Amino acid sequence: MAVDCSALSSVTLCPTFWAGLGAGLSVLLSAIGAGLGIGISGPAIAGAGVERPEVMLKTFIATILAEALAIYGLVVGLLSVFDITPALTIEKGVRIFAAGLTMGAAALGAGFGIGAAGSAMASATAEKPEIFSRAVISLILAEALAIYALVTGLLLLFTGAT
Repeated sequence: MAVDCSALSSVTLCPTFWAGLGAGLSVLLSAIGAGLGIGISGPAIAGAGVERPEVMLKTFIATILAEALAIYGLVVGLLSVFDITPALTIEKGVRIFAAGLTMGAAALGAGFGIGAAGSAMASATAEKPEIFSRAVISLILAEALAIYALVTGLLLLFTGAT
């Protein structure tokens, strides 16, 4: 059953509003998380490259993993937008909102984690290059949080009532 969203007072029940908000939050918060991850780890990666140029490419993995957060958010956001129709039900609108909020919030947190772990990894690898493989584990664990949210968001979008 579709809801008439023409009146401003119905915005609290308007599924297209909540679905659009979820799609926007997915992209926005994921992009902020990616920016934070790159911004926090970037200076340490650059410093490690100056100190030891041979470790620069290895430590660049933090930037790549941080940028993946924005891609995850974009995937959930675009899939959410494609689900928004005039006949959208309240349940589906709230599910789209939940998917976007889940992806965005997790990517924001993962961005902080990747930034902090990437910064520490770059500094440690510049000092002792042999510990890179152990130091990169914390980056992978931070990235896993966003992957869990991506899976959860996709399940919210593609399961349940339509």
